[in-house]
Amino acid sequence: MSSDVQDVLIIGGGPAGSTAATFLARQGFSVTLLEKEKFPRDHVGESLLPFCHKLFNELGVLDQMKQECVRKPGVRFVDRDGYTFTTWCFDRVIKDETYLSFQVNRADFDLLLLENSRKNGATVLEQHKVERVNLDSPDNIIELRATGPEGPRTFHGRFLLDCSGRNAFLASGWGQRKKFPELDRTAIWTHMKGGQLRGGLEEGLSLIIYVGGEKKGWIWIFPLGANWMTVGTVMNNDYIRQEKAKFEKEGSGDWRMSLFLQELGYSSFASDVIKDHRITMPLLTEGDYSYFSETKYGSNYAMIGDAGTFIDPIFSSGVYLAMNSAKLISKSVATILTSGNGDSKQPLEETYTKVVGAYKLIFKLIMFFYSAGSLNLAQMGGASNLIVEEHKNAMAVGHFLLAGDFFERYDDYAKVIDLFRNPRIYETYKKMVINRPDFEAESCHTDPNVIFHGLKPHDV
Repeated sequence: MSSDVQDVLIIGGGPAGSTAATFLARQGFSVTLLEKEKFPRDHVGESLLPFCHKLFNELGVLDQMKQECVRKPGVRFVDRDGYTFTTWCFDRVIKDETYLSFQVNRADFDLLLLENSRKNGATVLEQHKVERVNLDSPDNIIELRATGPEGPRTFHGRFLLDCSGRNAFLASGWGQRKKFPELDRTAIWTHMKGGQLRGGLEEGLSLIIYVGGEKKGWIWIFPLGANWMTVGTVMNNDYIRQEKAKFEKEGSGDWRMSLFLQELGYSSFASDVIKDHRITMPLLTEGDYSYFSETKYGSNYAMIGDAGTFIDPIFSSGVYLAMNSAKLISKSVATILTSGNGDSKQPLEETYTKVVGAYKLIFKLIMFFYSAGSLNLAQMGGASNLIVEEHKNAMAVGHFLLAGDFFERYDDYAKVIDLFRNPRIYETYKKMVINRPDFEAESCHTDPNVIFHGLKPHDV
C-alpha cells in the first residue's frame, strides 16, 4: 500500500473530530484531519456536562482546563414567572471531583482540543475545505478532494470519519439529512461583559429560563469568566418569522438584535441578570436546528456527532454526545483497521446501538421539556438535601440525566421519562414532592474561589 495512504481521514476539527484524531493517533494509526476554518472560531455550546470530565483526563487536557475555565457545579432552571426555580447540583449523585464540570469559551476550547490532536500525532490541516469524497473505488481506498490555501489537493485513506458538524458533509451530499419537525427552532446568541455576575452565575451555575407559549423556547445564560457570560435565546421559527415581519415593518435596521433584546426584556429574571453588562460580540444565529441521518456508518465510513444528528441543546448534551461517541467509534474503527477484514461492520453496529440509544434518550428528554403540562424542571426543588427517602431515587434520575449519563442505561431512563409524562403520575408527584416548602434551595454552596480560581476579569 502506498505510503501516502492514511489509515484515517477526518472531516472537521471540532470536538468530535479532534477527539477521534487523538485516540486513533495515539494507537499508532496515521490520521489526517481537514478543517475548513482557521481556529479559533466562535461556536455555540459553551456549557459542558460532568460526564465530560473523565474524557478530558483521558485526552490529557484536564489540567489545562482546570486552570483556564470557569467551574460548573450545577444548573438552575427558572420558571416563566421569574421567581420559581430549581437548582440541580451534580454533587447530589456524583461523589468525586468529576461533579464539578466546566463552562468554556468554545473558540478557546475547540482550539485546545485541536492542538491536542496535533500533539498526539495527527496531521491537522486547517483552511482545507473538503469538496468531494469517493468511498467506492475498486481498491477500497478512499479518495478525498479538498481545497486549501495552496489550491486543490487529493488525499487517500482506508477509513473516513465525518465529523463535519452541522455541515453534515456526507448526509447532506447524499440527501439523507432529515429534519425533526417537532424541533423547528433557531438560536440567537452573543457574549456580554462588564458587570457583576448574579442570579446563580456568581457560583458557576448554568441558567436555563423557560419562556413557553407560542415561542416554544428558552433563554440560556452561562458564566465564561469573572465578568463575562454567554447569552442566547431559542425560539420556534414560526414565532421568529412573525416577529421579523413586525420589526421590519417598524423600520428596524437590525431585526435580529431587536428580537434578541425584546426576548431578554420579556424575562424579568434575565433582565436583572444581564443589567450592567454590554454586548461584546456580533450576534450569531444557529438555524436549521435539528436533523438526523438514518444511515450513519458503512464498511469504510462513520458519522460522528452533529454530522449524523443534531438536536436541541437545551440540556448542554451536544459536546459530550459528540466526544464520547468519537471515543467509542474510534475504538471500533481501530478494531476494523487491525482485523484485516475491512468489510466487517460488526464493531460499528454494536457501538452505534449504544450511540443511537443515547441520542434517542436525549430526544425524549427534550420533548419532555417542551411538552405542555409535563413535569417542569424549574418546579422540582431538586437541590435540597431534605429530599425524603421515598423520593430520593426519583430526584437522582434527574440529576444523573442532567450530568450526562446517556450511554449505558438509556432504556431505563427512557422508561422513567415516560412515567413522568403520564398526567396522573405527574399530578400525584406534584402533590407529594413539588408543592413542599422544604424542597426549596437556592444554591449548590460551592465556594466562588473554587469556581473562578483567580481568573481575571476580561477587558470590555
